[in-house]
Amino acid sequence: MPRKNSTVKPVHSFRLSLESFRQLREMAGEMGRSEGDVVEIAIDRMYREEVRFGTLTISEGQKPEDNYKVDRKEG
Repeated sequence: MPRKNSTVKPVHSFRLSLESFRQLREMAGEMGRSEGDVVEIAIDRMYREEVRFGTLTISEGQKPEDNYKVDRKEG
């Protein structure tokens, strides 16, 4: 019997508004990708923009979520 990746892959659940969920489905349909792929691409692009404009610093931390810090610039 083949081994399934889903048993070892961590699953996270997030609550989205109905509008966000509608937009996610629409983008997935237009891009021809899964909803998970669309979320992954969006997060990747968000971090790239933050690094590009110098508002994101990446450091070593105990937890993965501690590795990212966004500094707000006063305008």
